[in-house]
Amino acid sequence: MGSWFSTPWDPETGVPDLSGKVAVVTGANAGIGYEITAGLARKGAKVYLGARNKVKAEAAIERLHTENPTISQGSLIYLPLDLAELNEVVTATDTVIANEQRLDILVNNAGLATYSYQTTSAGFEMTMGVNHLAHFLLTLRLLPLLKRTAADPNSDVRIVNVSSAAHTMLIPPNLAFDTAADFKYHGPTSYPSWASRRDLFARYALSKLANILFASELQRRMDTEKVPLIATSYNPSGVNTEGGMSVWPAWMRPIMSRIFAPPAKGALTGLFVAAAPEVKREAARYKGKYFNEKARLEKPSKLAQDPQLARNLWELSEEALESFVKLGK
Repeated sequence: MGSWFSTPWDPETGVPDLSGKVAVVTGANAGIGYEITAGLARKGAKVYLGARNKVKAEAAIERLHTENPTISQGSLIYLPLDLAELNEVVTATDTVIANEQRLDILVNNAGLATYSYQTTSAGFEMTMGVNHLAHFLLTLRLLPLLKRTAADPNSDVRIVNVSSAAHTMLIPPNLAFDTAADFKYHGPTSYPSWASRRDLFARYALSKLANILFASELQRRMDTEKVPLIATSYNPSGVNTEGGMSVWPAWMRPIMSRIFAPPAKGALTGLFVAAAPEVKREAARYKGKYFNEKARLEKPSKLAQDPQLARNLWELSEEALESFVKLGK
């Protein structure tokens, strides 16, 4: 794909016909998730919109149809999904598995950052619990369906994790992902209370690092099993979304909203790695890799490239979730 200063990749011409394909997008009712959903559905994909709020999800579906008259009725389906509740993740995956014979695209997009330290009902720090662990569970429970789809010689199965350039920031020293405490990280708590926004970014950074490590380790495991699917992660850069703005002090939000890109631009790389034919054509080049907001391959941080850290994260994630829900294999 070219730079923004030449001819940018255009999803309207770059995404092929997706008729007959099925996708799941988390956080699909707004922001980047909404735009990725629109881009896939316009090309004929059936898309499950993972969202925790039914009213907002149904409003998003109505808006998608209004803005995109070519999207066929029934191709957009609300999937109840509160990622802070593992039981809802299980129910959501059971719903997809019960109703579909295939799953071609999974976009793990939803994310949050909390100003104060909060935990999920399972006891994980909220940011890590939602941004990584819930998506880890969602992916593993859907993996049998993804693998079955990938077994079709004409398949093109993709898993996309939406990460962030923040994965380079404020990572705790000596991080190894070898203790349950890594999923309950408060942030650099030695700082005074007024610096709690620093803790917010530290927790968020750790979860975004996990997104990249998860994608690379998933790809390694699928390659070992000779499963022909492609897992990637990407940085959408600063995007003007409700969640993105919420991390800034109120007085900064009008400024940042002008600086940050619109959601459609933040979704562009997501659509590229989820559906562009060149990704499959050059699978060896793209598998397990990290992309920037211009859909270019980019090296993430040194930690994000550490294969042992990726394996540790996977094993720790399985261990953390095992006592709550049996993982799909």
